[in-house]
Amino acid sequence: MKSLIITLALCFTFHIQFVRAAPEPWQKLTPSEQQALIPVYPLWSTLPETQQHHLKRLAQHYHDLDPKAKQRFDSRLATWAKLTPEQRQAAREKYHAYTQLPQEKREQVKQIVKQNQATQAQQQPVSGTPIAPVMTLQAPLNKP
Repeated sequence: MKSLIITLALCFTFHIQFVRAAPEPWQKLTPSEQQALIPVYPLWSTLPETQQHHLKRLAQHYHDLDPKAKQRFDSRLATWAKLTPEQRQAAREKYHAYTQLPQEKREQVKQIVKQNQATQAQQQPVSGTPIAPVMTLQAPLNKP
């Protein structure tokens, strides 16, 4: 009898966790949350409940952000939404590894990333058209 009670209690606990872990439908978000999270709309229903909850918390503070911070939020969220699930997982793992580094190493990593971003920005053309290699024509060599 005691094992039956324990088994039922465990089943009830797992059922409650399963119900609580159900993703939230997009329609249940407030209009301001929907506005903030529009870049992830296409994949909202596929996101785990924990990620939805995290994004919802961020969206609740969206209206308090200044225009520059809103633009940064939108840009990062759009970039995140374009990643494949595998790329997102890899990014999470990199971030987790980054948070485990001592502060001095983190600063070194930040500097390296800033240098890489500056180099990439310099290499990208202003027009948005990729730079094509310049081909030079050479006259055929005359052999004696």
